[in-house]
Amino acid sequence: MSIGNGVDEVILFLVLALADDSRPAAVTDATFTSYRESMLAARQPFTTIGLRDYHVPVDEIAAKLRAGAPFAFVCNPHNPTGGVLKEAELAELHRAACDGGGTLIVDEAYGEYADEDFASSIALAATAGNICVLKTFSKAYGLAGLRVGYSIGDPGVTAKVNRLHGAIPYHVNRLAQRAAVAALVDQRFMRQAVSRTVATREQFRLGLSRLGLRCLPSQGNFVLVHLGGQSSIIALMLRERGFAVRDTTDMGLPHHIRVSIGTPGQMDALLDGLTSLLALQ
Repeated sequence: MSIGNGVDEVILFLVLALADDSRPAAVTDATFTSYRESMLAARQPFTTIGLRDYHVPVDEIAAKLRAGAPFAFVCNPHNPTGGVLKEAELAELHRAACDGGGTLIVDEAYGEYADEDFASSIALAATAGNICVLKTFSKAYGLAGLRVGYSIGDPGVTAKVNRLHGAIPYHVNRLAQRAAVAALVDQRFMRQAVSRTVATREQFRLGLSRLGLRCLPSQGNFVLVHLGGQSSIIALMLRERGFAVRDTTDMGLPHHIRVSIGTPGQMDALLDGLTSLLALQ
């Protein structure tokens, strides 16, 4: 296991540990920007693969891994679409990494919010090589401000990452460490919080459909909403009204916003705000 000051730091350390300037890594378009930013910072060449109807193109990523990509990032559940990969798809990606001698990096930051059919790669990462799984305390455990993330996976990769910690020896403070341990102990509270969030998410999606807005099914603590050409303007106007929604244009998904799920009252207020803004369009 390797622990970092948030999963962003873990991502950067993984990129630095696996960097190979002679071979491009692989990542999907329209996803968490930290993967790309870390590779740019490390001057790691990479190939960006577009989503296919909002889904991760498993066959294309597998082909890159078999062709020798040193590593590939996949987000499961996917940020910002909320979709998930099937167990067979993850197995195919792992086989491809093994065949090509690379590492599959699976980001499961939102895994706690997924349903019972969610195929986590943690068990595989704990016993097999060529795979690492990223987890965080910032989502379901509610410790975003304390910045604690970690990876589980290939012992050789983990050893390389941990050697890099010498450059930032005090990267996870003691308060954050104690809070993370306490959060792990209280699994009941985490499950209750997740259950409330999931229920609110589905009610919010129902409200969006009543407004005639397209919203993808999600297994995260957020939803992706299609707003068409006015999405950036609407996102800005919502932010001016106190709703911190994410315009996903910079993630490669123009015409959409990502909305994190808050309390039922907050989501009702956001629906009211959307209703009034859409009436002006």
